[in-house]
Amino acid sequence: MNQIIFIRWWEAFYNDEQFYNFLEKTEYNPYKKKKSWRDWIAWALSENFEVIEPVMPNKANAKYKAWKIWFEKIFPYLNNEKTILVWSSLGWSFLIKYLSENEFPKEIAELHLVAPVLNDEWLVDEYICDFAPEENKIANIEKKSKKVFLYFSEDDPVLPFKQYFKYKELLKKSKFFIFQDRGHFSQPAFPELLENIDKS
Repeated sequence: MNQIIFIRWWEAFYNDEQFYNFLEKTEYNPYKKKKSWRDWIAWALSENFEVIEPVMPNKANAKYKAWKIWFEKIFPYLNNEKTILVWSSLGWSFLIKYLSENEFPKEIAELHLVAPVLNDEWLVDEYICDFAPEENKIANIEKKSKKVFLYFSEDDPVLPFKQYFKYKELLKKSKFFIFQDRGHFSQPAFPELLENIDKS
């Protein structure tokens, strides 16, 4: 059966002080249930794909080395069928760095990057720290996947839209989808992404 690997968002901080400030300022509400396109798309693809959603270590303050070790534990479970990777936001920083610097055990059929973060000075200091990929290696991901799709929204309050122009320059063969009103893609469904995934 075809496989889709789906890893969710994470947080990372430049130092412990930023991490503790984040914890203090973040609201906790046990009754708040947020509907996400990530849950929706995993459900929508469940008939056509084996959905693999590994729980990555220490998502509240992620480190690249820990994620690399854990991500590679997926490899023995990859089969000979089609493999698609769907990651979003800061989680893509890990995957871009990993694929640009390491080999993946098989050819990837499709990569779908939703609001992907690149090596931006503000973002590195504030969030992604050691997940920042080297820009001169990013084009390597097009050699490891048959198709690469990137999704951006002009009104994204988290990811500066200028990231789109950087990716457009670095990934010449990829397909780009631009929205005006999706913010940081917090909608409950994402039909455009689902339509782009080859379900055969």
